[in-house]
Amino acid sequence: MAQSYPDVDIGGVYIDLIAQAGLVAIANQRVTVQAKGSQAVIVYVGGAAAPTGRQGIVLNPGQSLTGTSDHIWALGPGTVAVLVED
Repeated sequence: MAQSYPDVDIGGVYIDLIAQAGLVAIANQRVTVQAKGSQAVIVYVGGAAAPTGRQGIVLNPGQSLTGTSDHIWALGPGTVAVLVED
């Protein structure tokens, strides 16, 4: 069963979506991030520290990315939904 978390509003700096959702030790679980709203977001999977510059994959509204990592970073502005599969 998958667990969803409240939508996360993202500003102009990278935030760790995993930490924002209060998750720990999820390296072996699939996490899906979906861009919501009307603006694209940049998503970067991996790394204990925020990436520099504008590294990552651009998700346009409605697009999603699934991966496994202890850290998934997002850069806005925009809103994302986070879903974790058990």
